[in-house]
Amino acid sequence: MSISDPTIEDIRGLILEKAIGRFVRYGFGKTTMVEIAKDCSMSAGNLYRYFESKFDIGVGVAQGYIAQAEEILRDVIQRPGLKPSQRLEAFVLEKLRFMHSHILEQPNVQDLVNYILDERWDLVERHRDVQNGFMSKILSEGNRSGEFKIANVDQAANAIYAMTTKYRLPHFIKNVTLGELEQEARNVVALMIQGLKG
Repeated sequence: MSISDPTIEDIRGLILEKAIGRFVRYGFGKTTMVEIAKDCSMSAGNLYRYFESKFDIGVGVAQGYIAQAEEILRDVIQRPGLKPSQRLEAFVLEKLRFMHSHILEQPNVQDLVNYILDERWDLVERHRDVQNGFMSKILSEGNRSGEFKIANVDQAANAIYAMTTKYRLPHFIKNVTLGELEQEARNVVALMIQGLKG
């Protein structure tokens, strides 16, 4: 039985996997294309066939993290048996847990995040729009069920994003226990829900 040659996507996936290992261990700034290529058992010249620069690899890694976060939030939207208020709380808590675990387990990735924030703000805006789209679904569900009374769902979703920004920013959550953050977030969500009930 023959094994097919790896596809371009397979090779790009391997490069991103090895790059993440380097970024986690040494940080984005201290990692070189030569080191990533060596980890992939290829020449640096060959590496440039798949990514134009270390920054492009960094963008690929960042997009992977964003995709993971969005999949977790999508699961909250689709989770059966939750009232809209419960779904809203779960949404905020799941994003907090995702950020907290990555900050604690992969602290050196933060310099990559900072670089991406400076150079590719469009990725941040797109991720915000996806999150706000999810939140609008939760709020619309609350309006339909009668649990919420919201005149402008999209405006409310944007306000909730702003009010929960603290739970997505590393310098606010890295030195606080997850239990403390979760309790604080629950209190914030409870206040928001009271306002959403009209």
